[in-house]
Amino acid sequence: MQRFMLVVLAGVASTLIVHWALAKGPSKGDDRSEAVDRGRYLVEHVAMCVQCHTPRDAQGNLDDRRLLQGAAIPLASPFAAAPWAPQAPTIAGLPGGWTEQDVVNFLHTGRSPGGEFARAPMPPFRMTNDDAAAIAAFLKSLPAR
Repeated sequence: MQRFMLVVLAGVASTLIVHWALAKGPSKGDDRSEAVDRGRYLVEHVAMCVQCHTPRDAQGNLDDRRLLQGAAIPLASPFAAAPWAPQAPTIAGLPGGWTEQDVVNFLHTGRSPGGEFARAPMPPFRMTNDDAAAIAAFLKSLPAR
């Protein structure tokens, strides 16, 4: 469990410096497939979305067949009084009526289309427009459950 928490914390720290640490994002002339590829990289290796939003198998490994299909949060809040989401929602295919622009806004502001903030352990991302748009394109490219 400590290892998982370190992975989550490392992912959060990475997002704080994402525009500094990564090469320049796709320009306006790049096609959608490049944005999708960049989004996949950000989701899997920088923001670490897969760690909470993808179910795990019996050995604790991510179930790649159910990528970003939602999963129970595998650890309890380290702060007894802090609200803690018990489940990370499905984000593959942009379910729940979310648009790509809703995802971009969420990754800029931390607020859902209804104005609510996500509960911990979801970090309050403040991504660049290019990074947020790439993540939205990637999520939309995935099959919905």
